[in-house]
Amino acid sequence: MAANSNDKTLIGAALVLGLVSAAVFATLAMRNVGMPRGTVATVQLTDTDYAAAIADAAPVKTSTWTPPPAQSRGREWIYDTFTPPEIFYSSRTKQFTVRPPQGLTDDDIEDIFGIELQAVKPEPFRLQLIGYVGGEGNWRGTFENVQTGEVFLASAGRRVANLALAIISLDVQSQPVVLPNSMTTNQRVATAIVRDERTGRNVTLTHRQRQFTGTGFAFVAVTGESTTREVRAGDAFKLGETTYRIDRVQIAPPAIEVTKETPGMTAPDHRTLLPREVEDPNASALYPSTLPKAATFTFQQ
Repeated sequence: MAANSNDKTLIGAALVLGLVSAAVFATLAMRNVGMPRGTVATVQLTDTDYAAAIADAAPVKTSTWTPPPAQSRGREWIYDTFTPPEIFYSSRTKQFTVRPPQGLTDDDIEDIFGIELQAVKPEPFRLQLIGYVGGEGNWRGTFENVQTGEVFLASAGRRVANLALAIISLDVQSQPVVLPNSMTTNQRVATAIVRDERTGRNVTLTHRQRQFTGTGFAFVAVTGESTTREVRAGDAFKLGETTYRIDRVQIAPPAIEVTKETPGMTAPDHRTLLPREVEDPNASALYPSTLPKAATFTFQQ
């Protein structure tokens, strides 16, 4: 099959392009061959044997660290590198105690405050109405002198001189009373209004429940001992050279705030103490009867 004119033209162009490329590459090759060559370094060989050489050791600077100074907060804060102190939390005292890791001290460090809280009791009013006798228009109340334990009968208008109290009124009325796990019933309830000459206020007493002052007192004991001491807010006492001051007595929840001072202490030790076994605030043990075993009745007109 004969080639047409276009095919002949393309073949001819390709032949011309190939000839031109060959000429160009030939020219460049000739120029590269004719360029001057650089000098080649000569290697000098010797007949001596190889001997290993030891490099000098790099200079090393040594230094010794000085021992750490004593901590400013006492022995409990001594600790070693990468060995943290042991931190304990007491749910009873609500305080943290820090002790050094084992092996850093020769003896065990015990954090002993010296006293423990045994119980907190609400303080009853110094006169209680515990019953009544008589009839309409001639009611007499059965009163208890909490300070002396004396129980006596008295009507309205009487003054209890040794307690600085005066009985203003005494009445017995039927009132609805809610019984535990039962229905509401109507019962007679004796109510007395007493004038407190010390504070100038009237206090309402009923024979169904004890009247309290709103303050409390506490019983504390030396750590490890069973004998208790009765204390109130503001009291202070000494055990050896250590002085304890009762700053506050809290009834609910039961707790006391105590400040401990000992000669040589950098600062007073102030803590909040809780009883070992918190009593149920609704239990009768918190409201013990102060009636004497052998009550003495005094009749007053």
